[in-house]
Amino acid sequence: MRHNRYAPYILFTEVGAFSVSIGQIAKGFIITEGGMTVGKGIHQVDVHASQSSVWAFIRDLNAWATLVPGYREHTILSDRESHWKFVLHYGVVTKKMHVQVWITEWIVPSEVKFTLTGINQRFTGTGYFKADETSPLVIRMTGCLMIESTSPLAKLLQTTFDHKIIDLTKELTTAVGEAIERKES
Repeated sequence: MRHNRYAPYILFTEVGAFSVSIGQIAKGFIITEGGMTVGKGIHQVDVHASQSSVWAFIRDLNAWATLVPGYREHTILSDRESHWKFVLHYGVVTKKMHVQVWITEWIVPSEVKFTLTGINQRFTGTGYFKADETSPLVIRMTGCLMIESTSPLAKLLQTTFDHKIIDLTKELTTAVGEAIERKES
């Protein structure tokens, strides 16, 4: 494995996959290559709920769509496809985002993987929510988001772009965990 100087807590294998050692917190990183700006955020929270409660919440896109930072609206087109609209703030710049979300995999009862495609902006991405049972009533939930942008704005504001992806991942994962706990109590 080689160490990535952009992310002190993330290790990369020769094929580019990542792993996070137990006890380490992965903050995020940014890479610029071939005209693309890539930002990645990973965040974990412990959710005090059963695996089935966490899965029921994650499985229902309507339950957590409104928790996306800057959320405006979403439309579920099928079991796998939806369109989401939200607003992002890059410092003094505000961008309206319209995104196609495609669920690539439902892994019952612990994981949902998805891809993102910008409808009104030039970007693509991937992400997932994963729920690992640490005890019968504590689930370690991991949220991951990776966005690749060819937008001139993202290149211009690379540091802000990096922090925005990290912040979005943290805010969404934390909000989902808190919503599950509220529903559970």
